[in-house]
Amino acid sequence: MFATTVPVEKTFEIWPGRLTFSAGGSGARDALDAAMDAARDLSRSVVADAELLARGAMNVLPGGKAGRLAIETASLFRDIYSSELPPLLAVLPGAVCDTVLETMLEAARNSGGSEFVAVSLGDAVAFHQEPGVRLSGDADMPPVLVEFLVALGEGVQGGAALGGVRSGTPTQGGLDLVAVQSRSAAVAGFAAAILADAGAGVPLPPGPAPKDRLLASAWEGRPVAAGAGLIDADAVWQVLSAAVRQATVLRDKRLLGAAALGVKGRGRTIGPVDGDRLLRFGVSEWR
Repeated sequence: MFATTVPVEKTFEIWPGRLTFSAGGSGARDALDAAMDAARDLSRSVVADAELLARGAMNVLPGGKAGRLAIETASLFRDIYSSELPPLLAVLPGAVCDTVLETMLEAARNSGGSEFVAVSLGDAVAFHQEPGVRLSGDADMPPVLVEFLVALGEGVQGGAALGGVRSGTPTQGGLDLVAVQSRSAAVAGFAAAILADAGAGVPLPPGPAPKDRLLASAWEGRPVAAGAGLIDADAVWQVLSAAVRQATVLRDKRLLGAAALGVKGRGRTIGPVDGDRLLRFGVSEWR
């Protein structure tokens, strides 16, 4: 999974899927034990927190640490946007990853340190890597997300997440894929959802309602897009340009470090990411 050490991994089932923790270095085993304890603790509150966040109100107090972090994260974006934002539930998987990562890093520091720690859930990942350690292509997370992290190179910290029609997060926009790196997985998750929604500048066929009951509740009454089908080249660049404008705003506010956007074989990158390494985006022309 990384260049300088052999990783160890564990998994835990929690909404909305499988939580995977990986670590390498002297403190890796203790970090994974701490991760399991943190995951068990979060599992007692995450569904109730998700139900609370699905209602859309900001003035609530979730019972779990990840739920409270989701509210804190969403408030960073409320200070920027006066218009409607994606449902708050888009933040929660990343917040779970961030919460577990913090616990793992503390345990690793007390046991000799760890060269690499990563926590992934759904389309979000929180990670820490020491200088000289680089993620390789066999990490246990969505392959598109792994490819994006590899394309960022060494020295990147924080979190990353996916959005768009091909992700697990519903969207009203026409972008096939959005990948975002930011200071945390929670911030990256909400930023990815915002960029995906920004690409709603062309007529799109309606998609099916989310199968997950919590996602369906959160997105009730909101349009959910399917793939855009055939659209002309001008419309493709229009969708991409709208998302790039939002990405620039978020980068100026230090809520986005890098991003890649793809639709219908065309793509844009923001920040230090090598688009030519993003083969799974299906993009033949990057700008």
